Amino acid sequence: MTPERKKKIEAVLDKRQPTLHVVLENVDDPRNVGAVLRSCDAFGVIDVHLLYPKGRMPRMREIKSKSTASAAKWLRFTKWEKPKDLITFFKKKKIAIVATHLSAEATDVAQVDMSAPVAIVLGNEHDGVSKEMLKAADANVLLPMVGFVQSFNISVAAALLLYEAYRQREGKGMYEGGEMKKGERAKILRKWVA
Repeated sequence: MTPERKKKIEAVLDKRQPTLHVVLENVDDPRNVGAVLRSCDAFGVIDVHLLYPKGRMPRMREIKSKSTASAAKWLRFTKWEKPKDLITFFKKKKIAIVATHLSAEATDVAQVDMSAPVAIVLGNEHDGVSKEMLKAADANVLLPMVGFVQSFNISVAAALLLYEAYRQREGKGMYEGGEMKKGERAKILRKWVA
């Protein structure tokens, strides 16, 4: 590895946001999963949670197009089968759950503090976020729209939500100093440069 490459890897790692999580719940289209993973990498997410209590999780080889493979190798994945286990994990770590569900009670994402520890939950293309995850959510957000359609494709919604999180966090300087603990950073760096 060249010194320049190692320096680039360290610079990217220093911008990772260990308090910004993404949850994919029963998302079954591998192309959508792949596009979400690219957005996760682009906006500094390190932890992606794959929640598949019903249905089959897309196999990584289905997801990993050339461009997705280049993003997925920089992410950390945790697989979950039960929503209650994932909810307990987030509550124990004091990570707010932000669901994306079209309803009259949904709040514009710009009104939610996305600079706090947060997990953005994205439901599948047909059923959306499960009732269990929605009930546990600390906030239910929407992306304002002014056209005839009522929702974005999941990968587009993920990119827009992550951009809002980035905008808020960048405004607070959270991408400048490295949010990760030293031990965790060293462990990830060893894996990334191996």
